[in-house]
Amino acid sequence: MRKILVAVDLQNDFIDGSLAVPGSGSVIPVINGAKHNYDLVYFTLDWHSVGHCSFKEQGGPWPVHCVHHTVGAAIPDSVVKDLEEGKMRFYHKGHLVEQYGAFADLTPSTQDWFAPGDEVTVCGIASEYCVFETLKNIQAIAA
Repeated sequence: MRKILVAVDLQNDFIDGSLAVPGSGSVIPVINGAKHNYDLVYFTLDWHSVGHCSFKEQGGPWPVHCVHHTVGAAIPDSVVKDLEEGKMRFYHKGHLVEQYGAFADLTPSTQDWFAPGDEVTVCGIASEYCVFETLKNIQAIAA
């Protein structure tokens, strides 16, 4: 049995950037204190292109956020610092379409991310959107 921590959308734009969630920075010290208690840590990332369909300028509901390869899309250094490379996996979601749940479309390369008997803990930012939908995805995988 593996202990897996799934950290959803711990990205600068959700902490203090263009789509900041009030109080979200308080989750960082909690995760930093707990992350070494897990065999694996999966980071799910909003990962949008410039001009993404979810942005207000394109008719979507959200301000520009988490544009791939920008500071806003990055995870705070303190979160990934001192984690062994082999213990971390990164899952980029929402490239072309708006996608709240991280594991709605697992591919052959990600099928082994979860196995029967795994103990999975989910945490993150924007619990009513991406965290909630990711929980539903994991529940469907386990069913």
